[in-house]
Amino acid sequence: MTRNTFQISVTALLVLVACVAVNFWLFRVGILWGILGLSVSKHLVIAYLCQILGVNQRRAAAPAPAVPATNPAAGGLPGS
Repeated sequence: MTRNTFQISVTALLVLVACVAVNFWLFRVGILWGILGLSVSKHLVIAYLCQILGVNQRRAAAPAPAVPATNPAAGGLPGS
């Protein structure tokens, strides 16, 4: 069986709960602080999702183009 790549770990769940708790606290302090906290939390969640989905992974290198065969009897010209 293959592992589901969109599985959340215990650490990620704890961070998510901490972000929600901090956002509630920031909204109690002031509306501006709450909005700033939501913005930071949103960026953290987007970065985590991009990391899980492998957005920044390098792709496999494309194979090198084939070199045409040469005919040594025709002076080494390709296709002759």
